[in-house]
Amino acid sequence: MPASAEIVLEGVIHPGETALEGPYGDHTGYYNEQAEFPVFTIERMTMRKNPIYHSTYTGKPPDEPAVLGVALNEVFVPLLQKQYPEIVDFYLPPEGCSYRMAIVSIKKAYPGHAKRIMFGIWSFLRQFMYTKTIIVVDDDIDIRDWKEVVWAMTTRMDATRDTTLVDNTPIDYLDFASPVAGLGSKMGLDGVKKKVDAMWSDLGL
Repeated sequence: MPASAEIVLEGVIHPGETALEGPYGDHTGYYNEQAEFPVFTIERMTMRKNPIYHSTYTGKPPDEPAVLGVALNEVFVPLLQKQYPEIVDFYLPPEGCSYRMAIVSIKKAYPGHAKRIMFGIWSFLRQFMYTKTIIVVDDDIDIRDWKEVVWAMTTRMDATRDTTLVDNTPIDYLDFASPVAGLGSKMGLDGVKKKVDAMWSDLGL
């Protein structure tokens, strides 16, 4: 038994034995559905005197996982910049459950650049396949200031031209908005400036 342990649970897990778990409140702010999960049968519990019980508060953001998400965000930025140097900043807002929405600022270099970044992020780390919405803006936008992001989206976006929808993609199985558990859609919003796109050839770029 580890000398540093506060509480030790001893028991068995029988292969194939499952039971209904839930429903309980999850990090999305909703109750999840009941599902079959493996059973851990406790046979013995021991603890030190005055043990510390570690727990977490999970519910509609902001919650404790949202705080962890802020820390993880700072880890992701240099990783993404190493693969995509044009990325200036990357932000996972707590309101988006710290992974379901991402906002990215880039130094745009060519038409379609924002779309390349969207697909690059979705495929870069396994965790990002659960990111439902990616917003890409220019590097003059502070992506951690929602007012600036909204301004860029409402002044630099055309709904038809700048919305990318991808269907039948892996999605968080706790996403109850998707039609099928674990399979749903993603949306990319291109909020970078476009007018200069038509001038690339005239400028010799």
